[in-house]
Amino acid sequence: MMSGEELSEGGARAAGETALRVWTESVYAVARPWPGTRVLVDRRLPLGRLPKSAAPDVWLAAVAPSAALWRWYGTREDRYEAFARRYEQELRDAVRAAGLSRLRALAGQGPVVLRTAVAPLHLSHARVLTRCLLTGRAAGRPAEGGDAACWLGAVCSACGRPVTPEGAARCPSCHASTAR
Repeated sequence: MMSGEELSEGGARAAGETALRVWTESVYAVARPWPGTRVLVDRRLPLGRLPKSAAPDVWLAAVAPSAALWRWYGTREDRYEAFARRYEQELRDAVRAAGLSRLRALAGQGPVVLRTAVAPLHLSHARVLTRCLLTGRAAGRPAEGGDAACWLGAVCSACGRPVTPEGAARCPSCHASTAR
């Protein structure tokens, strides 16, 4: 694997649900020919001139960690797990939750490449965002676990995607009736 790139990360999904495809990539690395929407997830534009091929399709500054959290973390490897927990808490505030919802919607439409200027990439917030997208954590949603049968009531029978909020009359993805 070359520096500044990661392979696709896929998550376990309910039967019939399309697995999300999410990559993380450095904005300074040569853009890979991965399909999908390139999303810059940093609060600020990267320093220096970037090649035209590195331009993001979408810039979601709203999902970036707070300046105070970055100052505390400083990409120190020994603080990564604590940083990830604190960042997941930050993703629950209204503005970041809205940004995360937009990111989930983009990921639901097709592959997504999360781009960041943070180095090293394995210590970046993009990895936490990837985990949140694949597991449904943050934004008030608990991590999925247990038997798949436990989640059947929360999954659309037509498309297999999660139905939120509970008790919704129609699936937000395919608009099928969720009445059982």
